[in-house]
Formats: sequence, C-alpha cells, structure tokens
Amino acid sequence: MSVRDVVAGDPLLAAGFDAFARHGFKRATMADIAAGAGMSRPALYLRVKGKEDVLRAVGAALLTDSAARARTAADETGDIATRVVAVLEAKLGLTLGLAERSEHALELLAEYGRVATTGTAQYTAEIEQLTARVLAATGAGADRCADIATALVRTVQGLETELDDAPRARKLLMALVNTTVDGLTRS
Repeated sequence: MSVRDVVAGDPLLAAGFDAFARHGFKRATMADIAAGAGMSRPALYLRVKGKEDVLRAVGAALLTDSAARARTAADETGDIATRVVAVLEAKLGLTLGLAERSEHALELLAEYGRVATTGTAQYTAEIEQLTARVLAATGAGADRCADIATALVRTVQGLETELDDAPRARKLLMALVNTTVDGLTRS
C-alpha cells in the first residue's frame, strides 16, 4: 500500500496529502485543500483550524498505518532478522514512500516533527519497543535488546535521509540487522 493509499478513504486527508505533496507545507493553501476535498473553505474550517491541523491528521494516519504494519511484522513467526527488518522497514518505508511521492518530503517531515512532537515521539518509542521485543528472541537480555533497538531506530532515522537512493537505504538496513542479530545469537 502506498503512502497516498493510507489517506485515500478520507477526502480531507487525501486532499491535504496531495496539496502538501505537490506544493510543500509552506506553499500549500487551505484553498488547495478545500478544492481537493470538494468542499468550501468555510466548510473546511468547520473541521480544522488550519493547515497545521491537516498536517497533524495526515501524519497521524500515516504513523498509525506504519505502526500497525510494524506490530504485524513483530508478531509473525520465523527468522528474527527478517522480522526486525520488517519492523524497521515499516518506519523507513514510510519516509521513502513519501519521498517517492513528493520532492517536498524533507520539508514535510520537518514540519510534522514541529507540529506533532508527541505523536512522533510515541511512534518512535513503539517502533523501538517492537524491535526490542523481536530481538529478545535471540536470548539477549532485555536491557541490551532495548539499547540495540534504540541504536537501530536511530540508524533508520539516518537512513531516512537517503531519499534519493531507497534501494541503498534498504540494503544497508538489511546488512546492519543481519550483522546485529548474528552477533546477538552468537553471544
């Protein structure tokens, strides 16, 4: 499912996503969003106060979907490294998918981080917890798994800057996770 597909069911979210993807946050207007949603600007203002509210709602929908995919990956059975990669790919794939859809991805990510600090922090914490839970299947201690999960998520945040080379970012993630899991299972 593409990042655009996540918001497709709600005309307001879809219109907001499209306006932000096309123009960036700063240049998108409430008129763009209202027109895309098929509503008047006064009707739009009955649902939201401004475009920051729209961005928060779009971002929340995308993070909710990504977290659900990460939970599913963590709950699967099978190879630990594959499950860890799938959990982290839910986060990385969200950013890379946004970059595939918009040249304004970095601006949108920065603006979302500014307007929705709590949502972003909760999402990141959940990805870390899921990663640590899967890593615990290696037999490593809980504290060690939590520390490694934090390091892996921070690395994914760095890989999210590889917007122009998604295959390389995914390849690096896979190599890091395989090496990490291999090391944990040997110790």
